[in-house]
Amino acid sequence: MENQHFWKAKTSLILYLLLLAAILLGSIITAAVLLGIGVDLQNLTFPSALLSLPINEGLLLVITLIFAKENGANLTKLGLKKPNLKTLVIASFVALFLLLLAMGISIIEEIILGPDPDAQLIIDAILPRNLLQLIALISISIALVGPTEELAFRGFVQRGFETSFGKTTGLIIASILFGLLHGLNSLRSIIPVTIISLFLGYVWQKTNGNTTAVAWIHGIYDAITIALVYFAYL
Repeated sequence: MENQHFWKAKTSLILYLLLLAAILLGSIITAAVLLGIGVDLQNLTFPSALLSLPINEGLLLVITLIFAKENGANLTKLGLKKPNLKTLVIASFVALFLLLLAMGISIIEEIILGPDPDAQLIIDAILPRNLLQLIALISISIALVGPTEELAFRGFVQRGFETSFGKTTGLIIASILFGLLHGLNSLRSIIPVTIISLFLGYVWQKTNGNTTAVAWIHGIYDAITIALVYFAYL
């Protein structure tokens, strides 16, 4: 009974919809803050992600933890475990593999559909203007984005769908929902992010629900992406 899951697909779906609303709210708050302090949105001296990520991820984390508490789960129940060096090293190589996979999918999309019309907007949002900003974004990616999104989507959402529909169907549903959420950034992101999510969810299953491992993969994936963008635009 100690390992019983206390929530099912309906609860996971409700959380997902609230997370979606939180991201939209976070975008509004970010824009309001920037305008409120008189920042020219067309000529930012820093990537908007430096502000939007802490706001959005903070909202996601609070909502996820509230849902977890209401359903009898703590961080351990969501899969947060003490990492070891071997796990982190292997996870880092997995992150690099997934990044290469995502880049390959994006190249195929561009060959078939042409350049992504939202690509420059995304680059502007995450492009650090100096080394200090790069370090800050990498830190946010590893310490906040990876853990928050994996606690929410693997630790809670995927777990609930698996409880109702089984591991395979639960993995597929959770991955599609994760991909659709990233469609808010760019419609071209949906396919690669969904495929990456399938890998993350599968790793999560094979590591007995080790959310720490997939959080590290996620954080390193984002950190390398930001670093590549930075050095590409030096």
